[in-house]
Amino acid sequence: MRITVRFVICLAFFILHGCAHPISRGLRQSVDKDVSLSQIFSTPENLTGTRVMLGGKIVETRNLQNKTEIEVIQQSLDMDGYPSRGDKTLGRFVFSQPGYLESEVYSKGRSITGAGIVRGSKKGKVGNRDYAYPVIEAEELHLWDEYYDRPHYYDPSYSYFYGSVFYPYYYGPYFPYYYPFPRHHLHRQHLHHH
Repeated sequence: MRITVRFVICLAFFILHGCAHPISRGLRQSVDKDVSLSQIFSTPENLTGTRVMLGGKIVETRNLQNKTEIEVIQQSLDMDGYPSRGDKTLGRFVFSQPGYLESEVYSKGRSITGAGIVRGSKKGKVGNRDYAYPVIEAEELHLWDEYYDRPHYYDPSYSYFYGSVFYPYYYGPYFPYYYPFPRHHLHRQHLHHH
């Protein structure tokens, strides 16, 4: 059977794309897919002990006595686990991790993706308004590099590449001035709790 060059290239892109997600396969497979985002934000106490995956933009990183809290504005995740760049959100939540994370690295505006266990909610304030933050005890965290946060260019005439095995490695006709960067894994935290 003749194996064409095109088939080999497509297979290579498929393999690369399949390995692109920053959260480990095992952890992603154990995420409860029956739990909706709206449930996480409306009734987090009812989901205590459930494993979920969330992401968004960091608002603030707080270093407490024995742990670090990362306050995040939720954004939907794409197939690679990257938070969307739109304004749509269900609200704010907190990633909680034992130990210390540098707040100047996990800084305001950075994109973050994580998976972990729902631990109810935490009361706080947004401005002068009372707010209940869903709390996620992080098992894995991935901090996206700021370099990849700039807008991507997609040529409409090549829109069929979006969502295919070539996305996000397709380069538009104006390369190298506007083009999508492959989303490398730059800051993955593997957290093990006993």
